[in-house]
Amino acid sequence: MNRSLLNLTVDLLAAVSLLVMVATGYILRFPLPPTTNRTHELWALSRHEWGTIHSWASVILLVVLGIHVALHWDWLFATIHHRLVKTKAAPGARVRAAILTLAALITLGGLFAWVTQSSVREREIPLHPLVEAGPPARLAVDAAPRPQVVDFQRDVRPIFQTSCIGCHGPERQRANFRVDRREDFIASGADEPLIEPGHSGKSRLIAIVSGEVKGMKSAEDHVLPGRDVEILKAWIDAGAEWSQEPIPQQK
Repeated sequence: MNRSLLNLTVDLLAAVSLLVMVATGYILRFPLPPTTNRTHELWALSRHEWGTIHSWASVILLVVLGIHVALHWDWLFATIHHRLVKTKAAPGARVRAAILTLAALITLGGLFAWVTQSSVREREIPLHPLVEAGPPARLAVDAAPRPQVVDFQRDVRPIFQTSCIGCHGPERQRANFRVDRREDFIASGADEPLIEPGHSGKSRLIAIVSGEVKGMKSAEDHVLPGRDVEILKAWIDAGAEWSQEPIPQQK
């Protein structure tokens, strides 16, 4: 590939990456603003997934800009050296300057990562405690009282209808799972069954909706309010009774 074509390719990649960042930034700010991750989607992607695209676009843009600087390093060095020093550069000065510049950028990037990681603090009162994963979500679960008697139609069905059936129902079956069929909860497959009737503590469903499962895709989107988790626990412990009446799609 000749130099002109290479420069054109790099510039086009930079332009596309920038456009993707602008477009996804707009999506995250307006069509899918904060707090809509669990309730809305755009073109079958949640706010969290659009955020992932935005992040990767920024990484690609950074890499492309690095390639662009490398391709034009001789011109950049000569221009800056002429402006600042106004004397002829010594042999090997371009290479030394490139190494020092790269080392400085790596050092600054490392310092930025260290400062941001070490400066993170847990809020005393979470802004969105019902969708937080990890310890805040589990605290919400522990604080919620367990209902004495659970009725599937009255208590469990509304949870599935409101929080689950949009992604795991008749119209869309993410992970090949449907929340409106009891057999999908108890059937053995590649993974262990989601529920073990009579034993909520052994049921993977409870670990998922209480925020204890971290490696699953969009794990934080599956975390439910503490009250809902306690209802599901009581329902499973009582034998996971099921009504054959279909669960309607949430409007």
